[in-house]
Amino acid sequence: MRHAETSPDQQAGIVEQELLAAERHAALREACTRLPRCCQQLISMLTEDPPVPYAQISASLNIPVGSVGRRRSRCLDKLRRDPVIAALINAAKGELSGQAPAR
Repeated sequence: MRHAETSPDQQAGIVEQELLAAERHAALREACTRLPRCCQQLISMLTEDPPVPYAQISASLNIPVGSVGRRRSRCLDKLRRDPVIAALINAAKGELSGQAPAR
């Protein structure tokens, strides 16, 4: 759908969704800065495009290749527990269940 063919209300909705996505991305980047350095490095390598292979992560971070997945899981758990990210997750769950987001 092209923006020129949408109504002003639809355009406002699109802009609102784009702003919300930008705010979420900014919050995620900020939360990542509060992670331990080892988690920052790992998540950075895993989110590169294309993702860095586990063998290369293992060599770069000096950790056993078999530990990369477990470490990734622990780092993501820390990220989910960040207060800002936890609030975003709870708001998203509320939106999915049809509840109005808490303000």
